[in-house]
Order: sequence, then C-alpha cells, then structure tokens
Amino acid sequence: MRDKLINVGIIGGSLNNQWASKTHIPVLKESPFFQIMAIGTSKMETAKKSATMINAPLAFTSYKELAKSKDVDLVVVSIKVPFHYEASIAAIKENKHLYCEWPLGIDTIQAKDLANLADQANIHHAIGLQARQSPEVNYLKQAIKQGEIGKILSCTMQVATQGKGKITDQRSDYLLKKENGANLLTINGGHSLDVLCYILSDFKELSATMNVNYTEAIIQETGIKTPKNTADQILIHGTLIDGTSASVHIQGGVYPNFHLEIRGEKGVFRLKQHNSSGHVQFGNLKIEKITHSNFSSFTETDDVYLEEIKLSYKEDSSPAGYVENAYNLLARDILENKSQIPNFNDAVKLHQLIDAIQDSAETGKKIVLMNE
Repeated sequence: MRDKLINVGIIGGSLNNQWASKTHIPVLKESPFFQIMAIGTSKMETAKKSATMINAPLAFTSYKELAKSKDVDLVVVSIKVPFHYEASIAAIKENKHLYCEWPLGIDTIQAKDLANLADQANIHHAIGLQARQSPEVNYLKQAIKQGEIGKILSCTMQVATQGKGKITDQRSDYLLKKENGANLLTINGGHSLDVLCYILSDFKELSATMNVNYTEAIIQETGIKTPKNTADQILIHGTLIDGTSASVHIQGGVYPNFHLEIRGEKGVFRLKQHNSSGHVQFGNLKIEKITHSNFSSFTETDDVYLEEIKLSYKEDSSPAGYVENAYNLLARDILENKSQIPNFNDAVKLHQLIDAIQDSAETGKKIVLMNE
C-alpha cells in the first residue's frame, strides 16, 4: 500500500502534553505508516528533550518553521484551541497534510476558513473526532441502519464531567473562558453530539437552554478564584433529520457520566462508559441491548432480554486505540488518495451545530438547521 513512510511533525509534541504523550506519540511511534521527524513546543529545551526521547531528529519552537521543513509531510496540531488556526494556516501554506484536534478553531468563522483553504490546497485534512473510530459506536451505527431495534423513535444523552464547574486547575483555567472556544459545550458536548449525529442523523431543528451556576471557579493549586463565563448546564431538545426525537443534557462540575440511550419500536440500545470522565472520546465504552418478545404489547409478565455486547479488546477501547484507528484511516487516505477520515468540513458542520445551540439559548427561539 505504500512505497515510503509518511513523515510527521507534531506541534504540541512535548511529552508534558498529556494528550499527545498518551495518544499521538505512542501511536505514531508504533505505526507502520508514519515516522515522527519533528517535535514543536514553545520552548527549545522542551522540544529538544522530547525529540531526543522519541528519536525524532528535528526540534522547533516555531510552528511555521516546522511546517516549512522538507522532512515533514504531515503536520499534527495538538495544542490549545486558541492556537489551532494559526498553526493550521502555517501547514496549509506549505501544502502539508494536516491532522488537527477538535475544536478546529475558536469559532465557525475560523473553521470555515481552514476548511476552504485546506480544500483549495488539495491536501488531506483530518479533524480529531476520534470517537467515530470506536468499535462500539460503529456497531451501533450499523445495527440501527440494519433495523435491529426497528424504527428509531427517540434518543436521550447524558454527558457529565467533574470539570468545568466550581473547581478547576491551572492547566484547565482557559477552558472556563468562552472567548477561547474550548469549554463544556464545544469539547464534552462537541465530541458527544458528533457521536449522536454519526450514529443516527444530524439535527433538523432544536431548542436549547444554557445556564451558568458558577461565575467563578477556584484554582486547586492556589485557592485563587478565576472568572468563568461559560455554561455548566446545557439542555438541548430537538428533532433529527430522520424524525428521531432527541434530548441532551450536558453538565459540568458534577459526578461524571456518559450515557446514550436509543429507543426503537423493537428494543433499546444503551451506550455507556465505564469509569466515565464525561469524555466519550476517551473510550472504555460498552453496549447494552434490550429486546422484548412482543415489544408492542409489553406486559409485566413478558420476558425482557438484556444483552451486553462486548466488542473491544482493552487496547482498542482506549483513547490511543481510537487515535490509532484514525491514523490508519488517514494513512490509507494519503497513500491511496481517498477521503474517509472525518475532515475539516465535518468540523464545520459540528461548529455550526454548536452555533445553533448557542443561538437558541441566547434568543429563546427554536433554530431550524435544515429545511425539508
């Protein structure tokens, strides 16, 4: 399938970067399709140290210089969201393939600009919506498509995290500022809403409420209070394109949970997360299937069948497993000139959904996303 390895430069590739060090770096080091050639961080000392530890020959403090390197074919952007746009622009200008973590930008304007420029540059671009690579998520998508529980009537989703509420840490302080584009709605909500729409269909219309219980949060390390202008309670009700009624509750500063329940005429699917942190993209998912011998005339004496569907090996159910699947898909796209990986245009759609949720919450009106 290949005649050479795809050379990668990671912007935000410090081993201190908890996400990159646990997903991108170990996955790319073991991949038969990629090799890490460059590490970019804000400090040369850190960049050189991280590059040395993973045997990458190049280290940079400038993402522009990293993108210009003739030894880099693919640029990975794994830094804080406010810097996604500039780092991605640098890669696009050099006609380098691009993998950017979600959210693509701080808003839809940035996302649209990046998607248009990436398409014009004729490069392969991927967005880090890696929960789509979950075996459980894909099983549900196919099972529903094949009618295993009949016509889908409704779905409810609960997303809850202990973060983004009354208490934070110094590293996560920026997640409480709306202007940074990285918050409860865009991150926890964005990944989860993408899974819901990927399994079922996009929203046709919705109404939303967003509440701020805490206007400031306490930084754990210092005890200092920091301003917070992002919602910690988000309620979304709407109808999907396929007619499914949808209800979503996203919460911050509470006991963590992820639970998606899909009800059909013949049964129920439940997608749950063991030891949840409220991030569906962190994996550790399981499926429960409930069926009934004569579901349309259910009585208390009838048999109900509860089945747990086990699909993943331990390594496949981790965030690194999802990222590995994403990179395998991206490699095939690059080497075979395909377009299968979720890309910047998918990111734009998700940004627009988030805009609709915010618009509804601010105006109190139902938002129609797609007309029949």
